[in-house]
Amino acid sequence: MNLIGDFHIHTIASGDAFGTIREVVQVAIEKDLKCIAITEHGPKMEASAHDYYFKSLIDNVQSDSGLIIYPGVEANIVDCEGSMDLPESIINQLKFVIASFHPFSWKDKGKILNTKALKKCLLKYNVKSIAHLNYPYYSIDIDEIIPVLLEKKTAIEINNRALAKDEENWERFKDMVLSCSKQGVKFLVNSDAHYPLQVGEFDNGLRFAEYCGLTEDDILNTDFRKIKDYFNLGDEEI
Repeated sequence: MNLIGDFHIHTIASGDAFGTIREVVQVAIEKDLKCIAITEHGPKMEASAHDYYFKSLIDNVQSDSGLIIYPGVEANIVDCEGSMDLPESIINQLKFVIASFHPFSWKDKGKILNTKALKKCLLKYNVKSIAHLNYPYYSIDIDEIIPVLLEKKTAIEINNRALAKDEENWERFKDMVLSCSKQGVKFLVNSDAHYPLQVGEFDNGLRFAEYCGLTEDDILNTDFRKIKDYFNLGDEEI
């Protein structure tokens, strides 16, 4: 299975990652990717980018050497109302918004409240995908979330990096993925790169997708037209 884009990438601006956007672009081109999203951690992550960074990302980064670059964020859910750690005015301008739970921004509140926060977040913002639901693991009622995923056209991420950290729990995540796929939810396989050479590294994600029996029809970033139309990403062409 060939993937044409990587939609979860961090640079030095995230505080826990290494490399510049230019270095990321060079690797993406070498690996024959057609599009990427730069998704720094939201400001709740200690040492991550300030609000101003994301405003500048929107204004200045769209393409490089023929590679389409979507300015984005891996934003953190911070309360039971589904709020995230960037102003809504900035989130609304970013092309690729990922929502995530992290221990530094969300203390596990149990299935009911975890589900409430995620559902409210998806209804409030234009979230393109939910990051690494397998790791760190927070119990959610996926059956309550699926109708919102379908309504809002939000994908579930298959995260290469998180799967490598948590292979002993693949079966639990597989159950969630199968529940989603049976209802028509779509998926993204992403690297979650924190170093330029990790961009476009999908081996664990593709192995997990095969383990779940997913096909190219289930995974959006197998085709540029498919991902552009599903997410309404604009008029860019490759």
